[in-house]
Amino acid sequence: MAERIISFDILRGWAILGNLMVHTFMLVSQVEGVAETNPSELTTFGFILMGVVVVFGHWRGLFLMISAAVHMFTMQRKLKQGISRGVILVQEVIKGILLWLWAMFFYVFLAQWSISKGWVETGSVVIEWQDVYHADAFVNIAFAIILSAIVFYILTSNEKLKKPIVGAIVFAVIGCLFIFPAPTIHEAAINFWGVDLHDEFGHLYNIGDKGWWDYILRYIGNQSVGRESPLFPHYAYSAVGSILGIFISQEKPNKKKFLSWGYGLAGFCMVFSAFWLFIVEKIPEDPFSLVDFHIHPTWFVFVTIGMLLILILSFMAGLEFKNKINWDRRLRLSKFSRRAGFLSLSVYSFASIQALLRVALWGITQLFGWSDPGFRTSFGLSVGWTFLLILLEMGLWFFILWIWEKVYYVGSLEWLFALVLKAPFQRKQEVKKSIFGDFLNVRGRLIEPTPIHWITPETTLETTLMDDEIDTQFIQEEKALLIN
Repeated sequence: MAERIISFDILRGWAILGNLMVHTFMLVSQVEGVAETNPSELTTFGFILMGVVVVFGHWRGLFLMISAAVHMFTMQRKLKQGISRGVILVQEVIKGILLWLWAMFFYVFLAQWSISKGWVETGSVVIEWQDVYHADAFVNIAFAIILSAIVFYILTSNEKLKKPIVGAIVFAVIGCLFIFPAPTIHEAAINFWGVDLHDEFGHLYNIGDKGWWDYILRYIGNQSVGRESPLFPHYAYSAVGSILGIFISQEKPNKKKFLSWGYGLAGFCMVFSAFWLFIVEKIPEDPFSLVDFHIHPTWFVFVTIGMLLILILSFMAGLEFKNKINWDRRLRLSKFSRRAGFLSLSVYSFASIQALLRVALWGITQLFGWSDPGFRTSFGLSVGWTFLLILLEMGLWFFILWIWEKVYYVGSLEWLFALVLKAPFQRKQEVKKSIFGDFLNVRGRLIEPTPIHWITPETTLETTLMDDEIDTQFIQEEKALLIN
């Protein structure tokens, strides 16, 4: 068995499944097509769908915050177990680099908007090598792992820097450095290259015009201020997650202080977002420029951080900080979500399963001579067909995760990453035995986890008091016997 923060496992599962839902919606929904090509023609219902599903339902920020919090919590645990700061730094940097390399492979070959999209819509495959310059959640997380490991190494160098408030201030400052300068840095990138890096493909067709070094520099620029989830400002979500991880890593987090300060900061972020929108940026004449679900504006970053903090803290208040809780029932009800969270890397990497599903549904319509509603067309499905496709996709993933669990997720990306990262530190016989066994400790971490509970249950307190009274009575009786 292994200790797990159950609320994080549940939310991470929600985030990754929600991300699949959003990407499928963005690939097939007619509403998305109108929003992309002619947003002025969106109906009221279309605005609501785009706002709820795509803009506020993109789940990327939630996933980044949870990942960063778990990463910081894990590093703190390793340090308490006696693993040296240097070893932790090397392990985490290697992990970040491996994830970054995997991201480049994923964007070219496996992403839902790459090869699988062309295959569904045209029946042919064309490799778009410039997709290696793409930036998305994988790159965000890889960068956050490396940066937070370096900061953690510095913060643990002496006792003064180990104080939680010091770490919180450091990550808050770093997060702000990725939010506020973002527009200026983007403008500088436009002036330097003479193209708009927010243009999804336009600037990628003239890579190398400035010389051989342009290939490297353009990659860095695209990761920093490009169209999809650029580090400026998206790293801010990871910074907030790191702060959260610092405070839950304490020996016994104080429920009242943790939740009150957390909710207070969430409220401050939302109020500050309103101030920035109405006073600093001022509402523009074109309302569509207010929100960009690709590159989050400053006000939107703060309001999203506030909303996500409220969601995360509410889950923790109802699980880890709740006095009385039926863990068996909660673990049973949350099993599907925790499966997706446990295997989030694989689920995200193989999300193109929806392409197979679209072709299969199209094939069924052809077999029975039914009218094709637009399964193999970009932005081809009505709202009803879109959500039916999403429902079938979720059901397919639940089935896959349930079956895969029977063999302890052997062959998954998590399994491969664990093998690569852990094998050098284990003896050959142990590695060989682990590969054919529960190498990921699925039984301990997913099937029968030990929930972390920061509030001592009342029954335990009563039992402890009773034991203390019995011990006191026994001591008094022994003293009386000795006196007599």
